[in-house]
Amino acid sequence: MSFWFVLLNTAEILFAPFLFFAVFAPKILRYIKRGRGTFLRRIFSRGKVSPGGVWFQASSIGEAKIAVALARRLKAKKIPMYLFAMTPEGRSFAEKQNVFNGCFLAPLDFYFIVEKFMKNVRPKCVILVELQLWPNLIETASRLAQVAIVNGRLSDRSFPRYRVFRFLVRRLLSKMAFISARTEKDRRRFILLGAPREKVFLSGNIKYDILFSGSSSKKRKADFGIPDDKIVITCGSTHSGEEEIIVEAVRRLPENVFCVIVPRHIERAPEVEKIFRKFSAGYSVFSRNGGVKNGDRFLLVDAFGVLNDFYAIADFCFVGGSLVGKGGQNFVEAVGCGKPVVVGPHNENFHQEFEILKNYLFVAQTPEEVYAIFRNFLEKPEAARRKADQAYSEILSVSGALDKNLKFIEGIL
Repeated sequence: MSFWFVLLNTAEILFAPFLFFAVFAPKILRYIKRGRGTFLRRIFSRGKVSPGGVWFQASSIGEAKIAVALARRLKAKKIPMYLFAMTPEGRSFAEKQNVFNGCFLAPLDFYFIVEKFMKNVRPKCVILVELQLWPNLIETASRLAQVAIVNGRLSDRSFPRYRVFRFLVRRLLSKMAFISARTEKDRRRFILLGAPREKVFLSGNIKYDILFSGSSSKKRKADFGIPDDKIVITCGSTHSGEEEIIVEAVRRLPENVFCVIVPRHIERAPEVEKIFRKFSAGYSVFSRNGGVKNGDRFLLVDAFGVLNDFYAIADFCFVGGSLVGKGGQNFVEAVGCGKPVVVGPHNENFHQEFEILKNYLFVAQTPEEVYAIFRNFLEKPEAARRKADQAYSEILSVSGALDKNLKFIEGIL
């Protein structure tokens, strides 16, 4: 273990109390609400594993989907594959896909904990999905296996933060067998942070390939108790400040318009319910009703892993995080379902995707424009459909990253 990592782990131990009260304590209530009683499972390595396999490290559901797509194609190699997810939602999603030999919660990034997990699994390679620059994980894994980054991404928000710790990030990136970057901008940023130029490749975004993998939802409106004659607006990954705008806009639309709201953080469901009550809007809650009660005009979805089902049944979609300056959420999933998509002006988290699709998305700058666009969909549905078809074609034209990343991975197996 090098001097830098002795120093890092010493600092972790010394500053742990401060970090707990300054950083983690404010999040404890949210942690409890989400039922994340997983602390011990991140410390003690459990489960039967076979050596010489692939360790996929992912964060939440989005990254887990990428790991699933890669693992499904690697099945023919007859090697054990394991997913280690940072979130219970990511682990739960991956487990349901029946692709991996085991799905676990990722270990806490303390040296003695990571080393115990790594020695138990003894992987041949460790694949970090999108980024996952955990110092002890990479330091330990690089001594036992090949380590690589797939679908690498450095957002406008994260890149400056990594530059502050460039001395450490450079060391971590130097240990990679390869780094596949989603965009040319990401590729340049990895190099600026110290990654060896000859190890960084432009591959495109695997998420585009997943959209066209044939796994799209087959759900219908009736499956959720929504009458077929209703026009459905699905508002996905919404943040605080957006639901009120949506509810107010929908209430001004004709009665045959039905709205599904899927908050980005489902523990905010009680907050959204207060908005419905404020406007005296009839609503059902997915976890309580499983669908829509007769006469209700809104469905609040407080469950993980079902957003695409609701995009699939929608006539058009709104994607959140974009009206309130949160950098936007992934609107490509709604585009991949062939739906007209409304976003706000803030889409920095998906800059490349926005550049590709900006001429085919409907961008609302203000709450009043949200209503105006919704209304226009009702009056000119064919025009909205044409834009949706064009957006779908654009995304289809930039797929192919999955095959490129598979070749990189096969090269280190």
